[in-house]
Amino acid sequence: MIRMLNRLFVDHPREVGESYFHHLVASTRFGLRLLGLAGAAVLHGLVPGLHRTTVSTAVCAMAEEVDGRARAARDSRMREAGVWDPGL
Repeated sequence: MIRMLNRLFVDHPREVGESYFHHLVASTRFGLRLLGLAGAAVLHGLVPGLHRTTVSTAVCAMAEEVDGRARAARDSRMREAGVWDPGL
């Protein structure tokens, strides 16, 4: 039971170098931004002159942000494993 709870709530945040609450806040923030972008996409579908680049620009920026977070987490895991080489 404890292992299952750890797997559900602790393992992934730890893998990316965050506490549960930090991960909760970051994930919730991304989710809320995506909800807002979904609304902008629907409005754009109804009125093509509105939000012409809003969604694509924001999604590209969010993808870069997620990629940066993933690289930082990977680098952190490499340092902890003792295989960090900044020249790689």
